[in-house]
Amino acid sequence: VATVREVFSFGGENGRKTPCLIFGWFLACITGCIYPAMAFLWARIFEELGSDPTAPDFMDGVRTQSFLFLGLGGISFVTMTIQNTLLEIAAAEMTMSLKTRWFNALLRQDMAYFDIKDVAGTATLIAAQASKYNRGVGRKLGEGLQFTITLLGGFGYAFYASWKTTLITLTVLPFMAGSSWFMLKTTQTQTSRATKNYEEAGSIVYTTVSSIKTVLSLNACRTMLVKYKEATLKAFDAAAGFMP
Repeated sequence: VATVREVFSFGGENGRKTPCLIFGWFLACITGCIYPAMAFLWARIFEELGSDPTAPDFMDGVRTQSFLFLGLGGISFVTMTIQNTLLEIAAAEMTMSLKTRWFNALLRQDMAYFDIKDVAGTATLIAAQASKYNRGVGRKLGEGLQFTITLLGGFGYAFYASWKTTLITLTVLPFMAGSSWFMLKTTQTQTSRATKNYEEAGSIVYTTVSSIKTVLSLNACRTMLVKYKEATLKAFDAAAGFMP
């Protein structure tokens, strides 16, 4: 398992990666604080609506709360847009560096390595893993930090509003965490099996195209089609199946 330092060691040659990551994470924290603030305003607006509608300042209070909601929505839109843009810029640079280093590492291998490894499926494997890495260090990481801040801020406001009700609600938290962990492990297993099977399918395609004259001379087109369908069927079953 790679360390956090190793995960973020790619890229940074042009100096954009670190500022984009830091500022993107900072904006993710700001966006995460907006939702607890909305919960606070939501409680306040019910207080306003529950007051005497004949009071002279009734509509002024409702109008003020509406403008506050509108302002928070606008701030959330701006921060999320800039956050995702910066993190995607950094992730794209890091992913390109990852693929370049991966390819350079393949070129440094001894000839015996390519005798035991299926080179034909390497391109498919690199593309699939790089795509997951791009999503993980980019938008997904920003959303994870954002939702973590939202969770902590939500619990903080909940304890401030009514700590007794919050403690009762927390009794179901272990069940929620257990179900989330189960779904996470299941999804990871599905992704791993699908990637492996798509690597096999990519190897079949590469072998067929690179040796198309041999395949045609042996009249083996249908055989290669059957192998490709079997490989993609395995990938489909891995993605659609709930358990391995």
